Amino acid sequence: MTSPTADPRIKPHHRRRAAIVYARQSSPDQVRSNTESTRLQLGLRGRAIEFGWHDSILVDDDLGISASGFAERPGFQRMLSLVATRKVGLILCSDASRLSRNSPDWAQLFELCGYFDTLIADVSQVYDLAVPNDRLVLGLRGVISEMELATIRHRMKMGSEAKAARGELKFIVPPGYTHDPDGLIVLDPNRRVREAIAQMFHQFDRATSIRQLALWYRHTETVFPVRKVHKTCPIQWQIPTPSTLRKLLEHPIYAGAYVYGRRQERIEYVDGKLVKREGHPRKPEQARVFIRDHHSAYITWDKYEANQAKIAEAKPRWNMEQNRGAIRDGLALLTGLLRCRHCGRMLRVSYKKESAMYYCDAAGPKGSRACLSFGSKAIDKRVGTELCKAVQPLAIEAALAAHERFCDDQQQARQQARLQLDAAKYEAERAFEQYDLVDPKNRLVADTLEDRLNQKLAEQRSAKQRLEAVGKEHKPLSKVERQRLFELADDFPRLWGNPVLEPRLKKQLLRTAINEIVVAHQPEHQRIEVIVHWHGGTHTQLYVKKRATPIGSKADPSLIETVRTLADTLKDAEIARVLNMKKLRTPRDLPWTQDRVCNFRRHHKIRLGEPRDDPNILTGQQAAEYLGISRNGLLGLIRLAAIDKNQVTDFAPWRISRTQLDSDKVQALVRFLKREGRLPRHPDPPEDQQNLFKGGSEAEKDPMP
Repeated sequence: MTSPTADPRIKPHHRRRAAIVYARQSSPDQVRSNTESTRLQLGLRGRAIEFGWHDSILVDDDLGISASGFAERPGFQRMLSLVATRKVGLILCSDASRLSRNSPDWAQLFELCGYFDTLIADVSQVYDLAVPNDRLVLGLRGVISEMELATIRHRMKMGSEAKAARGELKFIVPPGYTHDPDGLIVLDPNRRVREAIAQMFHQFDRATSIRQLALWYRHTETVFPVRKVHKTCPIQWQIPTPSTLRKLLEHPIYAGAYVYGRRQERIEYVDGKLVKREGHPRKPEQARVFIRDHHSAYITWDKYEANQAKIAEAKPRWNMEQNRGAIRDGLALLTGLLRCRHCGRMLRVSYKKESAMYYCDAAGPKGSRACLSFGSKAIDKRVGTELCKAVQPLAIEAALAAHERFCDDQQQARQQARLQLDAAKYEAERAFEQYDLVDPKNRLVADTLEDRLNQKLAEQRSAKQRLEAVGKEHKPLSKVERQRLFELADDFPRLWGNPVLEPRLKKQLLRTAINEIVVAHQPEHQRIEVIVHWHGGTHTQLYVKKRATPIGSKADPSLIETVRTLADTLKDAEIARVLNMKKLRTPRDLPWTQDRVCNFRRHHKIRLGEPRDDPNILTGQQAAEYLGISRNGLLGLIRLAAIDKNQVTDFAPWRISRTQLDSDKVQALVRFLKREGRLPRHPDPPEDQQNLFKGGSEAEKDPMP
């Protein structure tokens, strides 16, 4: 066998360039588990020495990156750049599949190596891509490598789908579940984890959105099990984020369903590269594999569907005409319940300081008149009164249920605190046992274990304090407490009208009792017709008086004409300033603002004029600067009628012609002002003084006082 250094393909000019050892693994899991393959690839440096290169360049940037063509390989691109600059004489790899598994990368590598005279070598042979036979052999190996990948991928996919169809394909399960030795999905044996998952669904029943559920965890400082992939401790306890809670609440595994293939994978061609994309998750029933009642569940399937509908309601931007939206802190109590009878769309709400207004602007295209709009106070008060009448007979039962709910929440909080304390005690005892076994003289290890023991003891004290803060167990209501609760329940209307009661709680009560409220405007009666659709099929028809238009709200024709005149040359903000300076008010007796001017123009169909950038027209300040005098001097010229300020109306900007300023009369007066410090009493000098202008100095030509 010929020694490597005697290979005829390797020339002296190749050795004058660098040698590259290219190492690659297809996935991070292979890098972690299949370490022998990485070691063999890195050992190619020894083969480079046998070929005559005492130093080689290691390119290992692509460890953990697939070469199928869907991922960006920075190491491969760096290697091609070095080849194109004629700095590489030899590329070493353990196998042809390490370089690439797709045709485009093969073609690019062959083209560059053949053109710039770069050799490729593996564990058995050296290839010169400028030689047709070597190019053919290496090309065949590349085709075989690509075909091998396609075959392996197809077999793995078919096997995975066949196993998933039986519900036996293993995947990383969310917290609350684990796999038993037979590969079946079972409940987590850790009771603390199971009760934490049950508490999540219990609290979501009371919250109105995922965000509010996350805020509850944050405010109560309740920790939650979060699964961390590729960690020594797969379950970590921390305060969950809204995105974490959303993934768990939307996962059908908690309803006992086995689902495979919810996300549809597609391939796109972006910037000359193939990119894998994943679409939004489909409904579980639309997945490739869907098996109901596959394993033990935390909630029923009906409860899962109800949770998904609740989550969808908090996404009003997806379907504004159907979703009611999440309950928020706004003052408008009927948000998400009102529907316009004229067009069938949900009403929106707008806030301004301490007031709110419901409106529907869906009658026509953008900019058209609204279907209806009305304030929130009257209708909120009327619907609240009807709610009190409807809830009054059931108030006592509701009060008892509220007390039981409070006791249930406290019981769950105490149970979680006890389990957290038990887990902290176990961790502290385990840390103490490890610390007790170490040799005290070995301070390098003893110090570390001592710090760990102190940390676990601190966690144990914190868990004990949390258990004490939760409080003692609540006893059943006594006769006196029950009677007091009945008295409070009988006075539900006063409780509803209490300003201390949060709007969010009122909205929750309204949505619990009311399905939808349909409203319509009856302009002939100046009222809003309200039809309340209660849960259960009962309907109530109400009428809410619409506030009459205030006296003087009809715009004065002179005001409309003033705004129309100002709009020819001014913007809305400047029009508002002029109207306020003229002490004019809006039709509703309010000061003018830019938005009010804009709405006024839109209502009366007044358009802004085109901007006029005439260099011959100056403002007052520009005219004063042009003449080199003060504002008082300019006012004196206007008083003498030497200049016309051409104002559209009082307090409007001046429009002074540059031709007037350049006239002989104005220039003579300006010279007189600059010399004497004042203007003459009369703009026209006597006739004999005018004759003096025909001769003499410039000073003799100025008018006399």
